[in-house]
Amino acid sequence: MYLIYRHLLASAAGPFVFGWFVITFLLMIDVLFRYVDLFVSKGVPFFLATKVLALSLGYTFALSVPMAVLIAVLMSVGQMANDNEITAMKACGISLWAVLRPLLFGAALIAAGLTAYNHYVFPRSNHTLANLLYDINRSKPMLEIREQQFTDLSDQMMIYVGSKDDKTGAITNVQIFEKQKPGDLSPRMTVAARGRIVPDHATDSMLIELYDGEIHEVPDPAEPDVYRVIRFKQHNLQLENMERDFQESGRTTRGDREMDLNDLKAAAAEERRNKTMVFGRVRDASATFLDWELGLLDPARRANLLGPDALPDDARRDGALERRFRSARTNAERAAESSRHQQRLLQTYAARENRYMVEFHKKFSIPFACMVFALLGIPMAVTTSRSGKGVSVSLALGVYLVYYAFLMAGEKLADKGLLDPAVAMWSANVFLLVAGVPMFVKAARESSLLSITLRPRRRGPRRSGPAAATAGGTA
Repeated sequence: MYLIYRHLLASAAGPFVFGWFVITFLLMIDVLFRYVDLFVSKGVPFFLATKVLALSLGYTFALSVPMAVLIAVLMSVGQMANDNEITAMKACGISLWAVLRPLLFGAALIAAGLTAYNHYVFPRSNHTLANLLYDINRSKPMLEIREQQFTDLSDQMMIYVGSKDDKTGAITNVQIFEKQKPGDLSPRMTVAARGRIVPDHATDSMLIELYDGEIHEVPDPAEPDVYRVIRFKQHNLQLENMERDFQESGRTTRGDREMDLNDLKAAAAEERRNKTMVFGRVRDASATFLDWELGLLDPARRANLLGPDALPDDARRDGALERRFRSARTNAERAAESSRHQQRLLQTYAARENRYMVEFHKKFSIPFACMVFALLGIPMAVTTSRSGKGVSVSLALGVYLVYYAFLMAGEKLADKGLLDPAVAMWSANVFLLVAGVPMFVKAARESSLLSITLRPRRRGPRRSGPAAATAGGTA
């Protein structure tokens, strides 16, 4: 049996490496386009662009390994079945359960390694990648400006460009909105047909040169009816602290995909504490303000506290009573607004907790899929052994698309609070297990997985006795 186990694992090693390279390449296509864009179009140094490409492998590695396991099982077991090795093993009394054991053991080892990778390596590589992209954007503000989108250049300035050239800094169809102060409802709007963004490394600033445009503004907010339009051939805007040489910032804040298991558990616990605290605030706001302030009114009118007719006409003549009522209504409005604000905070904290728990369970559920795919791949390989390697890869892609769709849909539902994070992340594995176990048991009993009917029975009455003997003698 040892030789058989070694043969099974050795025959699966090559397809595993092949599958991993193929799937990693497919998942990296988008990253490759971004790499070319950074290096060729946006002028990011070759070393930094290559570092972005290398660090982007971290996420694709976690997704491609389970898929590679499925491809390895389909191709190796399928080849053995095509060479009649599976038939020979069955003739010697070796069932598919014996085939499953070494492959499941190998998948378990890969799953354990992938779990360790998700805990120790992946968060650090993701954090390094996030810091690198952040520092690149800081050194090249033009990268932050998107075509046909509004981009915040500062707290008081927003820019829109129809098109841009990251190398020359040329921009067209420019719109810039400037607030004179925070909360300004009438920002100055500058529009120009074309322009250019010029970095000044000496002063860490950025100069925006605009040509053939207009400035629309309200000079005095106290007189909103006065509107002024200034036309110009050239207009310059200087933005301070915008352009600098590349340097590592050492950013320490981490997103949910930049945390290990311990960080995720601690962050989720913190959000649960925040939810408990906010829930208490909502309850206190209602009890402190609404309950006793509503007691100033007749019970029949409490439901219409904020309405204009909540106070009876005869009570309006009493100035002191009306002032008490106005105060009660003001407090009720404040309590209602405070309650709404606390409820929004409650939803925010709940969403954050769900995101952390989704990432926590994902670090285990994706590696576990390696063993699920090993179980599912054996009956699929035995059934399609005569169809070739192309069918095996196509089947693997189909199964993985189903798995990935379950995973992404579950993540979205969990982030919105519509599904428990544990259920969302493990439902794909459960679904494939429910489908895979009967398939494997059926294949182990040597029944066809693809045929709808078994061998047809003979029709007509069965002959017996002398008649059968006579018929046999005649034949």
